[in-house]
Amino acid sequence: MKLETLIKPLGINISKEDESIEIDGLAFNSAKVENNYIFVAISGTHKDGHEFIEDAISNGACVVVGEENLSSIGVPYIQVNNSRKALGLLANIFYENPTQHKIMIGITGTNGKTTTSYMLKHILESAGISCSLFGSICTIINGVENISTHTTLDALTLNQLMVTSIDRAIIMEVSSHGLAQARVEGLRFDYCIFTNLEHEHLDYHENMESYYLAKQSLFNYLKPSGIAVIKSDSIWGERLCEYVSSMNREVIKVNGTDPTHIISNESLVLNKRHPLSYSINNRMKGKHNLENAALAFSTAVSLNIEPLDIENSLQHFSGVPGRFEMFQHPNGANFIVDYAHTGNAFSHILETANLYNPERIVHVFGFRGNRDVQKRSNMIQISLNNCHTCILTFDDLNGVPTQQMIEELTSLDPMNKCVIIPDRTLAIQYAWDLAQYNDLIVITGKGIENYQQKFALPTLSDLHTLNYLNDSFVHQNQYYL
Repeated sequence: MKLETLIKPLGINISKEDESIEIDGLAFNSAKVENNYIFVAISGTHKDGHEFIEDAISNGACVVVGEENLSSIGVPYIQVNNSRKALGLLANIFYENPTQHKIMIGITGTNGKTTTSYMLKHILESAGISCSLFGSICTIINGVENISTHTTLDALTLNQLMVTSIDRAIIMEVSSHGLAQARVEGLRFDYCIFTNLEHEHLDYHENMESYYLAKQSLFNYLKPSGIAVIKSDSIWGERLCEYVSSMNREVIKVNGTDPTHIISNESLVLNKRHPLSYSINNRMKGKHNLENAALAFSTAVSLNIEPLDIENSLQHFSGVPGRFEMFQHPNGANFIVDYAHTGNAFSHILETANLYNPERIVHVFGFRGNRDVQKRSNMIQISLNNCHTCILTFDDLNGVPTQQMIEELTSLDPMNKCVIIPDRTLAIQYAWDLAQYNDLIVITGKGIENYQQKFALPTLSDLHTLNYLNDSFVHQNQYYL
């Protein structure tokens, strides 16, 4: 592809001499540069791509794009205001707008993105619409599944993967980090869905206003004919509805003031003028999962899928890996593994756990090092208010020294109401040994994510730890079974 073809749509002028340069690829990692590539220098959190321009040129870069005012680097240099945005736009042009004939659906919010995306994928595929999925658990393209490294991939990887999709629809979880870092720049969405906004990621966004504005920015990527589906029974949801309406885009409001659709018990009432009620009941218990189902239902209806077909599809939805995933203890207790890692998410999952009428609820959870510390006290209080036993442990240290993290956990429990076991696998083992018939042990924070450091037991994840403990139990008791 000629440089002119890539650059001109960005409104950037280049010399006639440079217009005919042949471009064979793009990269923002100098180590991935090959001959005739454009290297996009990005200022990252830990490294500045501008420091690797010489390496990129040595590896074959014939053009460099960056933010700094540079000259005489040996190849044409194009200065831009925002390298991340430029990367997204360049990738979209280079891969010839791979989503232009797809049904594009973006989902943002603090909680519920993954569950809503899986529900919607299930509904659409039940109706014969094949779906690619980009999310925090995995990427699924043309039926092939790969474990995800980020909730929202970088713009270049997104376009490289989407160009391989032959699916009719693409469903994408869009994180606030991904939006702040322009990872979806160049994409346009037919539907944008908002689940909720709760205290989270303030280590990155600093305050709720900044966090909200990052989420709001997804709706700037709606196509002119695009539709917003918003759970609007909060100040953030109502504010977002007003913002999208001011852009002259259609808004489907779920709950809130003057709603389009209303959640009533386990049903969704469509169209307040001519109300028709449909069940949104599914195998995933809890009020929050009914809300996720309502958003998926509302989107599917807008896609002209018959409501009765959607209702039937939801009843056969099997669930989401690592979201309220059940595991039975040999003595009759039950374990639940879930990704919940905010105060509201704790409230939802522990309220749902109570629906099972357990003898006791034991809660195992931890915190991640170098993450939002403001939410921690509230999470502990919610757990103590809803559980018989609260076991505090680590999620991921993220470079924080072990002793420092222990001190932080201890300081959060001045009344010694919690059991503190720093090693996550030993904390789960403690709960395993504690479990009695009809107890419910809830393990939150990681879901199906792998551990980032080694713990005492030779396991890779919370579910792996439970399987390991179960195998050990069976081995130790095999002569008595």
